[in-house]
Amino acid sequence: MGTHKIPESERYKGFANWVQYILARGLVSLLQVLPIGLAYKMGRVAGWLSWKFMSKRRLVVRKNLEVVNTWIQGQSANNGLPSNDAEEARRADSSGISSAKCNSPSEIRHHSSLPLETQVREVFQRAGANLFSGFTLNRMSPEQVENYLQIEGLKHLDAALLEGKGAILLLAHMGPWEALNQLPVLASLHGIKVTFGAMYRPLNNTYFDDWLKTQREASGSRLFSRIDGFYKPVDFIRSGGMLGILADQKMREGPLASYFGVEVPTSPIPGLFHRRSGAPMLAMSFVAVAPMRWKLALTPVTYPADVDLSSRAALASICNRALEQGLASSPYDGFWMHKRF
Repeated sequence: MGTHKIPESERYKGFANWVQYILARGLVSLLQVLPIGLAYKMGRVAGWLSWKFMSKRRLVVRKNLEVVNTWIQGQSANNGLPSNDAEEARRADSSGISSAKCNSPSEIRHHSSLPLETQVREVFQRAGANLFSGFTLNRMSPEQVENYLQIEGLKHLDAALLEGKGAILLLAHMGPWEALNQLPVLASLHGIKVTFGAMYRPLNNTYFDDWLKTQREASGSRLFSRIDGFYKPVDFIRSGGMLGILADQKMREGPLASYFGVEVPTSPIPGLFHRRSGAPMLAMSFVAVAPMRWKLALTPVTYPADVDLSSRAALASICNRALEQGLASSPYDGFWMHKRF
């Protein structure tokens, strides 16, 4: 009987994952003890290196920004705002951070007058700084975190939880999202008690995935894998929990809904969970307001009385509108590395 030969790619697959895990765990562990100023600077350097050498990813970011900039220009024109605000561009600091505050469609500002490649580079550098800083923020005490993170809209979270149905937090990959574990702790400082949970997609590297999940749940948060079904997360919401759902990335399948003016397959999960649980939904934006300073804003997502809750496309469209406003308030803080359009 012949012996089955294991392909070389499979033979070393586990070893390669183990090495990646050791390196990634070492980096995260280092970031958790570094001063945030150093982590922030390291992140911007890592982002610059990624921009310099990841040419295919640069093309993806450029395409995404072209679509987003076109949409923002249209919104600005419709609201009587200048589409190319040169003064705002001049007031952007060396990190590309806008001095404008953008909380509604009529307040949208952007820097489309900057060269597109400058915008692409800033997305890479901001992504690195946000990612590295997120791990550092996640290990700070609540009092320390408040020095770097401002929260707006906690009154909306309080009002949502008072309904007794839990809450759904609609998220985009934006800002230092690894620091979201701090949200319940920070809310408790203002008298709001809530358990935080999140839907997540397991990482391909199972070693790192297991370790990172343990790290994220150490603060009391709960994680629900999308491959495990919807019963547990819906029960979590109904028990009074706040469930975060990232819904901005490309879907292979899903209802078509307009997103920055382009019809794309969209995740129906936030809307479906709202329909099943009756829980109110809040949209969250996470933007840089200065180097090493961020604002996390919570805004209610309103479902019109005449919306067809049985239509997945209608539910997805409402969620996309909320995500658009958050990302348009600070496009450079969006994680535009994935092919969305």
